[in-house]
Amino acid sequence: MTATASHLPQDEVHVWTLAVPGDPDTLATFRALLAGDELARADRFVFARDRHNFSAARGALRMVLGFYLGITPQAVVLHYGRHGKPNLAKEFGLRFNLSHAGSWVYLAVTSACEVGIDVERLRAPGRHSRLDLARRFFSVDEVAHLAALDEARQVEAFFACWTRKEAYIKLHGRGLTLPLAQFAVSVDPDQPARLEATPWLPGDLQRTRLYDLTAAPGYRACLATGSTRALTLQQRPWSAFPPPAN
Repeated sequence: MTATASHLPQDEVHVWTLAVPGDPDTLATFRALLAGDELARADRFVFARDRHNFSAARGALRMVLGFYLGITPQAVVLHYGRHGKPNLAKEFGLRFNLSHAGSWVYLAVTSACEVGIDVERLRAPGRHSRLDLARRFFSVDEVAHLAALDEARQVEAFFACWTRKEAYIKLHGRGLTLPLAQFAVSVDPDQPARLEATPWLPGDLQRTRLYDLTAAPGYRACLATGSTRALTLQQRPWSAFPPPAN
């Protein structure tokens, strides 16, 4: 049995959620786990809040990966794809993705397939600036759906669409080299998340699933998985880490 299989069944995706702590001791504990390049990156942030958020996110990532791999957090070696997506060596058989916004960190980990995750804090720009932003980044159909909604629902719909699109491009690890307007997702925040059109890669309509995640008030979050089969999703608060051994 591999280190991943002992804690992570092959048909499950675990999503860990962390509210970034404010106390210096906990933040120092996270920071102490970072590698040299991560420390350098953290120290490049101008604002302390951003340094703390990055350090907490990367420290939590190392703790989670170390748990599933059966090694210490400091022993986790991260590699980076062409467009900056972090990953592990293939022999570990573990895929993950990380996102943080505001005071929240979301981390998805699985042995089943590639994953992408995104969390965003809802902000309420003016109606016209919101639609103008959608016209820059969303597909024609997505813009039309957004514009047709009541103004009161547009903020959440905008971020529902945004997190669904971001999770999808993070699944592929291509960043914004894949223009957001070249594919479409569902827009209505009250309807299930789904990929609706991918002209550049039609097969993804069958092998990609989107899942809206539970989020704190004022936030939206979404998970994308690259699997043709439905996976069991377990969303877990940081207070439950580490989980009991199976």
